[in-house]
Amino acid sequence: MSLHRLLIALTLLALGTRLAAADEPAIATAKLHFERGEKLYVLARFTEALAEYQQAFDAKPLPELVFNVGQCYRNLGDYDAAVFSYRKYLQLEPEAPNRVQVEQLIADLEAKRDQAGPNRRGFMQPAVAAPAPAERPDRPPIYKKWWFWTAVAVVGTAGGVAIYEAGRSSGPPSTDLGNIVFGR
Repeated sequence: MSLHRLLIALTLLALGTRLAAADEPAIATAKLHFERGEKLYVLARFTEALAEYQQAFDAKPLPELVFNVGQCYRNLGDYDAAVFSYRKYLQLEPEAPNRVQVEQLIADLEAKRDQAGPNRRGFMQPAVAAPAPAERPDRPPIYKKWWFWTAVAVVGTAGGVAIYEAGRSSGPPSTDLGNIVFGR
């Protein structure tokens, strides 16, 4: 019987090792997105940080990431989404060490939401203006156009020729002392 137990234990150990090894890429991906999200959050780029936290959660669904998503929504002024995220965090992490603070955040956000009132579509107005849309990627900047560099080359060449011609004189320079001609 002890040989069977040993084989079962070794099989479970091998299976556990394979599961942990399969989970490592997910953890690495989640960590990468989490670190990007943290940097963006510090820079107050909450929309971009939100996307990174969501990608981290997609890679490895950890409750702490849901809390970070709630923080981004709170800073963006989307109180409904923030409250939802905080409640989901507490549901996923019932023994959260910051449970009291999260419940206070929920209460504060619900009070703010009730004071602000919904807009016409039933959503809350964001407290922070949405970031300006990025430049359209289908229109490259002017310095990436071929004709721009052709024009720069033509103007540069014309300027060089003009400077050369202006500095060039016909014949030897005149002096008050006269010129000596050699070879006569």
